Amino acid sequence: MPQAPSARSLYAQYGVLLAILLVAGVLRIVYLTKAPPGLNQDEAANAWNAWCLLKTGHDQVGAGWPIFYFRELGGNRSALYLYTMLPFQLIGGCNVWTTRLPSAVAGILTVLLTYWLGARLFNRPAGLVAAFLVALSPWNIALSRWGHEAAIGPLVVALALAAWLWAGLPLRDGEVRPVVWRALVAGLLTGVACYGYAAVRLFLPPFVAACVLVNWRAWWALLRTRRDVLSLVALLVGLAATIGPLGYEHIAHGKELAKRAEFLWLWQPDDPVSVRVTKVLARYADHFTPDSLFGGGDRSEIHMPAGYGMYHWYALPPMLVGLGVMFRNLWKSRAARVLLCWVILYPAGDCLYPGMPYPAADGSMHNSMHMLRSAPGLIAPALLAAVGAAAVGLWIWRRSRAGCIAAVVVAVLAVVPFDVLFCRYYFGPHTRRPFVFYHYHVALVEACEWLRPRLDQVDAVVVGSARTNSPYIVMMVALGYDPQRWFEGERTIRATPEWDRYVRVGKFYYYYDKEDLAQLEALRADGQPHRVLFMVRPGELQLSNPVHTICAPDGRPAWFIYDVQL
Repeated sequence: MPQAPSARSLYAQYGVLLAILLVAGVLRIVYLTKAPPGLNQDEAANAWNAWCLLKTGHDQVGAGWPIFYFRELGGNRSALYLYTMLPFQLIGGCNVWTTRLPSAVAGILTVLLTYWLGARLFNRPAGLVAAFLVALSPWNIALSRWGHEAAIGPLVVALALAAWLWAGLPLRDGEVRPVVWRALVAGLLTGVACYGYAAVRLFLPPFVAACVLVNWRAWWALLRTRRDVLSLVALLVGLAATIGPLGYEHIAHGKELAKRAEFLWLWQPDDPVSVRVTKVLARYADHFTPDSLFGGGDRSEIHMPAGYGMYHWYALPPMLVGLGVMFRNLWKSRAARVLLCWVILYPAGDCLYPGMPYPAADGSMHNSMHMLRSAPGLIAPALLAAVGAAAVGLWIWRRSRAGCIAAVVVAVLAVVPFDVLFCRYYFGPHTRRPFVFYHYHVALVEACEWLRPRLDQVDAVVVGSARTNSPYIVMMVALGYDPQRWFEGERTIRATPEWDRYVRVGKFYYYYDKEDLAQLEALRADGQPHRVLFMVRPGELQLSNPVHTICAPDGRPAWFIYDVQL
């Protein structure tokens, strides 16, 4: 039997882990409101609905404490992330910082759980390497720095798997003895995880089912004793209590839960089954190409800086070694089979819908990988590389301890340039990219900062919205708007098949075309003077003498604010 690590060795390992967590925290929290700049409408929708819940007990459409979904921007979105935001908003209010901080904390906890999973399934060195890779993963860094519900995907998957291991369920090597109450907790946590981002629901149930199937002999052996049977029953009770209601909701109200999905399927409505299957398999295979893993598979700059994949290129050699180690141990190691299932299924959440479109060199549009939907499987490649790196390190250690230490130092120094270049770009030029400036509504957020102290002094605010995605929701967060005023004021919605277009919220008027400006006739008709602020892009309205101008990173005007008496 291998000897237990000495106290000195354990202290050294925990010191390394602490350093990794410190690096992970810096990369996820520093300049949190500046990289990315502004506020995307998806994260604003989460923040505003959480703020409405905190202040009134209802989301923005008046639903009380939603469980299965909440209405946003024209679709229905999972509600779990809202509840993770509440304690942060309770302390810090509604702003960009508290919108993104839950994601940053989730990213740090994901690194910690990655270490625990690696150490539990394989060994402590593998856990440390895996945590190191996740801490420096470009996808995980970017994912942890905006307030989207996909940010907790890796965490809830890791938490569910960790709960199964903690409960003593047969997923790792060696003798296991399940504990009844822990098995119940594992079932509950797995079910609760499925209330998060929709991609988790596509990935986690097949993953845990595959883990049971490939280790069926060990699970079958649990039927021999009363205690183990009770543990299995407790696990199933926990799953039924949480996934059961969600499954029923999908069956009974599937169209509501998957609203807007009909516009997003990977296939066309008239495609035969064979074509649909071919498209799904082709998209699945694309996730394992070097471009997707290392070269910038998600080409939407909303999600990722251009040219960066899930991991840096230095993770490729240990991944290949790890793959060889896993196949060599496939028949004798439960942990190896679990990890291979994780690797094989990691793209499951991103195989039914296209990714964000991007222009090719010939001007045509293509759909790239979608980092948010692949995120539930993000830890698997890191664990695979960690197993490979640990195997190589152990081989060197047995021959020369000094050589192993030197190899570790050289490896760490070799990866530094990759991470430095990524950070320089992500925290620098990427924040000034026109696509990022536009889709994170940087100018609109700056306009709201100028407007906030003046809002009560004007009778109306008119906002040009034709080229802006859901500006009303961004403004509610940027202004720290009072949810009570939201519910008491007049709200007018012009719904489209895909979006809820708010054309009026209290004193805010949003116009997408000239017809929407007719709303202002009520102000003109009462015969009283009214002070109106117009927030528009250059060339939208024939107004002169702006009182405030907001410029894009290239110095050209992006928004004008006019003060007009009607």
